[in-house]
Amino acid sequence: MAANSALLATIAAATLVAAFAPSIQIASADTAKFVRCTANAVSVSAIGHGVLGVDKRVSKIAIATWQQTTQASIGVYYSDWSRSLGARVDCHRSLFEVTCVATATPCRS
Repeated sequence: MAANSALLATIAAATLVAAFAPSIQIASADTAKFVRCTANAVSVSAIGHGVLGVDKRVSKIAIATWQQTTQASIGVYYSDWSRSLGARVDCHRSLFEVTCVATATPCRS
């Protein structure tokens, strides 16, 4: 019986809050204005030599180099690759060489 009373009280309180509190919905356009990004993208390249498994290693090196370059030039708060806008790594392979270019617009974390 006490459990039913507690359940009814919880439901009544939730109904009262829902009736008088306005619902808050944040659209993605509203959240975008709170993100602070730089005006220009940062682009760095990395070169690897070898035949097998080089693409993945060189792309990781390019991302790490992007983070180091961004931290040195803009600051540590902007150097998080996962928070950047338009982050992409383009790799091109020649016979024994892979060149990867990491490009992204730094955003404050």
